[in-house]
Amino acid sequence: MVIPQKLHGCKVLDLGSGSGRDCYVLSKLVGSSGHVIGVDMTEEQIMASRKYIRYHQEKFGLEKPNTIFVQGYMEKLWETGIQDDSLDILVSNCVICLCPDKKAVFKEAYRVLKEGGELYFSDIYSNKVISESLKQDPVLWGKH
Repeated sequence: MVIPQKLHGCKVLDLGSGSGRDCYVLSKLVGSSGHVIGVDMTEEQIMASRKYIRYHQEKFGLEKPNTIFVQGYMEKLWETGIQDDSLDILVSNCVICLCPDKKAVFKEAYRVLKEGGELYFSDIYSNKVISESLKQDPVLWGKH
């Protein structure tokens, strides 16, 4: 899981938030003056993650929830209503590789980040077409 330091008060977006576990860790770190948005493309994951909003609000002693979950695609964040220059931090844990249009993901990431905002991601990524020999290499794919 990618978690940058000094998140208190930040507005954070988790691309591909899944069940929301990372968002809730981030929720604790941003505190009551921060905000976390989880975006996932599957309705099932969004519904599962929303179940625990109140639990974490109470557990972390927050006056009001600081986490929301929205269904959408990371390459089409405009469809979720996330505004230009509105976020301090973006995180993503091994989902950008699943998106066929990575250029669109990064374009959207930079659109929604404030000036000086940061993108942290843990993923498999290449900015070039991968040769067939690399695609078949069992060590590179963790199969050996």
